[in-house]
Amino acid sequence: MRFLAEISRTLGLGLLLCTNLGHAKGPAGDDWLSGFLQVGLPAEGVSYSVTVLPVDQSKDRAVHFGHREMVAMNPASTIKLVTTAAAMDLLGADYRPVTRFFALGPIQKGVLKGGLGILGGGDPKLVIEDLQTIIGELKAKGIRRIEGRFVLDGSRYQEPLADPSAFDGQPMKPYNVPPHAAMLNFKSVRLGLWSEKGRWQTVVEPELAGFRVDPQLRRVQGGCEKNRFEFMQPSSDVLQVKGQMGLQCPGFERYIALFDHAQFAYRLFAKAWRDAGGSITAKPEKAKIPDSARLLVKWTSPRPLLEALSEINKRSNNPMARLVFLELSASAKGGGTRADAVERVKQWLTSQNLRFPEMVLDNGSGLSRHERIAAASLTRLMVSRLGQPDPFPWIDTLALAGLEGTVRKRLTDQQTVGRAWIKTGSLDDVRSVSGYALTDTGRWAVFTIFVNHPKAGLSKPVFDEFIRKLVSRY
Repeated sequence: MRFLAEISRTLGLGLLLCTNLGHAKGPAGDDWLSGFLQVGLPAEGVSYSVTVLPVDQSKDRAVHFGHREMVAMNPASTIKLVTTAAAMDLLGADYRPVTRFFALGPIQKGVLKGGLGILGGGDPKLVIEDLQTIIGELKAKGIRRIEGRFVLDGSRYQEPLADPSAFDGQPMKPYNVPPHAAMLNFKSVRLGLWSEKGRWQTVVEPELAGFRVDPQLRRVQGGCEKNRFEFMQPSSDVLQVKGQMGLQCPGFERYIALFDHAQFAYRLFAKAWRDAGGSITAKPEKAKIPDSARLLVKWTSPRPLLEALSEINKRSNNPMARLVFLELSASAKGGGTRADAVERVKQWLTSQNLRFPEMVLDNGSGLSRHERIAAASLTRLMVSRLGQPDPFPWIDTLALAGLEGTVRKRLTDQQTVGRAWIKTGSLDDVRSVSGYALTDTGRWAVFTIFVNHPKAGLSKPVFDEFIRKLVSRY
């Protein structure tokens, strides 16, 4: 509470000072920003940058201020704003990827000989509900049993498939799922686990064929704060959950990424297929679908790209962002590679009269230690989006303060809730935020803050207080 009180005192004075200056550059603006962001952070070695721009600079008392705003820094997930803005223009808000299902052999008396092939079309959200509808269409072709191969074709993207453990050694974390043109259900399931009458109960959603959970937990005094879990797969069919759970904890749930894309897709499909009354015996593999294959179902995504971009920005979904980034290349016949996607984005920025020479793009999601951009550059991009004939679909892709996505439980006070549209970013040693605020003066302000520091996690309440004061005083 002490440092929040200090923030309020410092920030209140700082904003009044900046307003009187008219343009908070130089020592006065820097002193305020330094005092503001270093509360709760070490005095030395703090690396941060800030930019705030008014949308209408003709209004009285409109202020642009910043600190180290042209320094390239790690933006974490706020770099998704570059990816999603480019996708909105280059692919189009109503872009709908197509996934194709092929017969790899003849259908004889209800049996699909040779197996089934899935040709990925870069759908960032092809989920179990879609698959259940697709299975209905396959059954309408007279297929009751599938035998042979189960081929998952991701050749739309020529980018080598990334190692899910490469970033932080956590391959079962859903945020580490590498992009695949035929990704199903984010290659992840929801695992629920609880104790009932002394016995462990589990639920896996969606269910996977030939897969079970083996809880090996001990109960300890306390509540859910005592929970400690470790996940491991001693065999392909079993997920072990080891550790402890508090006696007063009713249970827990986690999202877990399992298998490789082909194995996951097969187990997901096989379970849904059998639940629909079919039978299947097939070997999953990642390969190209042969030219001799016959098209069975052409599945066009029921969701426009705009819906996917909203999920990327509001919930900071990394697999979706990385897939859309590669789609920027594949849709333009660039091979679906990161290098080509980077060039497409740079060309698009140039077409928007935006040049960010310091920017470094890696995978377009922020799940990277290499991506860089300056706070001023990202803020300029955000300002430019407001120049669209109808900017509100873009604005609505961001999480509304206190109500949605990554800020659903933040900025819930009456003064701020629903008054800012925000994209957050978070990595070890990195915190960031960028977005729009509708202030009490009726002014739209655009802001970006980056903090790169081992104690960056301390900056979240600082960011929130910044946005509150921006809404009330700017």
